[in-house]
Amino acid sequence: MSPWLLSPDGFLNPQISIHTHHFIRIAGGLLMFGTLLWTLPHRRRFFISERWNGYGESSPEVDLIQNPFVYPFVMALWMGSTLCLVAGWYSVAAAFVNLVFCRYFFVRMRWGGILRGMGAPGAMSWWLAVGMFLLEYTNRYAPELKSLALLVMQVDFALIMFSSGLYKFTAGYPQNEGFQLGLVNPQWSYWTSLYKNIPPGHWFFRIMNQMAWLTEIVASMLMIVPQTRFIGGAVIAVTFLYIMTQIRLGLLCEMVALCCVFYFYPGSLGDRALSMLMPTPAESDLPSFEVPPVTNSVLAIALWAYLILLPFAHAGLFYNFYGRRSFPALIQRTLEAYTKFFGITIWRVFSVDIINFFILIHHQPRDGGDRSLISRYGHRGGLRYAHVAESITVTCLFTTLKYYPSNSDLFQQRLLRYAKTIPHPDGSVLIFEYVSITKAESAFEHTTVAEYEVDIRSETVNERIISEDISVHAADKASPVFEGGKPGSYAPLK
Repeated sequence: MSPWLLSPDGFLNPQISIHTHHFIRIAGGLLMFGTLLWTLPHRRRFFISERWNGYGESSPEVDLIQNPFVYPFVMALWMGSTLCLVAGWYSVAAAFVNLVFCRYFFVRMRWGGILRGMGAPGAMSWWLAVGMFLLEYTNRYAPELKSLALLVMQVDFALIMFSSGLYKFTAGYPQNEGFQLGLVNPQWSYWTSLYKNIPPGHWFFRIMNQMAWLTEIVASMLMIVPQTRFIGGAVIAVTFLYIMTQIRLGLLCEMVALCCVFYFYPGSLGDRALSMLMPTPAESDLPSFEVPPVTNSVLAIALWAYLILLPFAHAGLFYNFYGRRSFPALIQRTLEAYTKFFGITIWRVFSVDIINFFILIHHQPRDGGDRSLISRYGHRGGLRYAHVAESITVTCLFTTLKYYPSNSDLFQQRLLRYAKTIPHPDGSVLIFEYVSITKAESAFEHTTVAEYEVDIRSETVNERIISEDISVHAADKASPVFEGGKPGSYAPLK
């Protein structure tokens, strides 16, 4: 085998210094703690079953875990594990506890509730949880597998970025249909009032859109080559730290930047900076125990299997989505089960069909009269609609109209479930106003396209189309989106 593959800085043998390792553990623990802390005001919705007026779809398993009585113990254990990671106390056990909870709430519940596993912030929380656990476990109990674990995480993240960049390339970014829609969207942007009066064809928007897809694709390739791994990681980190100043995404951007630290090989500029920032880690004096050899053998097999199957998993999803075709039934079911279990998706983050509209929620007396706005997005409008997960939830409710246009029952069920969580006066109904973002010659325009009246008392949803010029059921002309067969699958409707 080529020395380039097995050398200390080769493709199959990536390295990470102890300073960088400990930075990932501490920063990852802090980011997870911050993520959970920010969910506390929303605990009655995010992590509770619909049986108790939460976002989780009710089932025996969900009701057993996501109820008001178990929740305090779950959150105390989860937050405690993140603090243990920060402090370095029982870090392997703490990383495992964090991993289990991230897997359940952010992967298992992605298709089990209207929160959608908290979208991209949840997906990155899960990725970091896996990375932190593998680093902690292999560092303590299987040092011979640490390079393999690091390789798996590096290839996995590179493919996530490639998937994201490829989707942007095929979903309108080269045609200047992308990032600027998020910048003028009050559900996402910090600076809507600043950007909405800039001409849609302005050179700044064009450069940002071209850089968005090109950066992710090129950086993902750089991340694979040992000599350029650090450069690829640094490019993505800087990109998302810039996005952090523009778009309200919780701690997603900081998490993505931390994921890039996995590419800071010993002696790289990033590694040298962290070695100056981090004190020399002390050896742990916590008691250890012997791990049966078979455990590490099983882990090695699992890591190699995941690494080998990873490109095929992404290729299968691309075949479903871009080819608009399904595999034979057994292969399709296996692909969907595998990708769902590990949370492998096509990253459609910040694409035109998600950011070219926003929803305004009002309550109104049942017999008519003045409306009162509920959804004041941003930090000035209260806690609920300042949280990125709320924007994810509301947006995903209405992308159902585009992704499954012939399945009106699915949309109505989701919208009713969400409406039941919104406090409003007795004798009133909720009005969900669908506002489309369109381009004029010199500025962006917000156009109300449709309204949905939801009556909780009678459990009805009434649609009123206001403008026929834009269909709430159709994907944007620049988008590759088509009608899917079912949630959790990229295969088309048969």
